[in-house]
Amino acid sequence: MPEVKIGENKAGPNSEVSVLRLEGSIDAYNSELLSAKLMDLIERGSKKIVVDCSKLKFISSSGMGVFLAIEDDVNEGGGGLKFACVPETILNVFSKVGLTDLFRVYAKEELAVEDFVKGV
Repeated sequence: MPEVKIGENKAGPNSEVSVLRLEGSIDAYNSELLSAKLMDLIERGSKKIVVDCSKLKFISSSGMGVFLAIEDDVNEGGGGLKFACVPETILNVFSKVGLTDLFRVYAKEELAVEDFVKGV
């Protein structure tokens, strides 16, 4: 069974942006961990979330479905979900399933945080 590690920290001048760092692989077996982590952030009031994918090796349709399932929850009240440092192979899959049409993707985590701070 593939393993995923999910790290979390705060960013932005008022620490208003939550940054999740994904490492490993996300598939049908462990996508519930990702879902639970995102729902926990939302329940704690985090609406601005950046997902750093720089160490993500693989994501299945189940993993991508997690992001789609929380789209409405994070978009309320000026929040959102942004992706940073997405490897090319995963970015191609994101594009094919339409995630890049729904969520913004950034080359660097700092750029995604900066856009949240600017209100973009």
